[in-house]
Amino acid sequence: MTTATPPLLEHVCEVALRPNDFDRAGHLNNSVYLQLLETGRWEWGIAHGVDARADTLVAMVLQLHLDYLRSVDWDPVGRVVVRTSLAEHSPYSFSLAQNVELRDGTVAARGRVRLALVDPHTKRAHRVDLGAMPGRPESPA
Repeated sequence: MTTATPPLLEHVCEVALRPNDFDRAGHLNNSVYLQLLETGRWEWGIAHGVDARADTLVAMVLQLHLDYLRSVDWDPVGRVVVRTSLAEHSPYSFSLAQNVELRDGTVAARGRVRLALVDPHTKRAHRVDLGAMPGRPESPA
């Protein structure tokens, strides 16, 4: 029997849905999922001591993959859960695995985003120092 390795640097947040997040068919609009993932990334960073609002570097999306698995149906005061964890990293980028989940734990969408840290003035990428993040495990994924 094998035991599952817990996700690295996981953070879970609940995000409120708004009436205008839904399309005419009564489903959460596909573009809203991207906004939910971005909210999850901001909260993930703040939860792990990386507050980009006060940093001189900005996180730039290099790649985004998103699988829509189940519709989120009309609920203008509903909430979803965004689960974010470190998936992998290299010297100049890192990837986060993200799920958008219904409150019962059903995964509605699964995403993966690769980010780089860039100086907004010089447009140069900087080394990603995950070792400086509080609570970081010894061996990254």
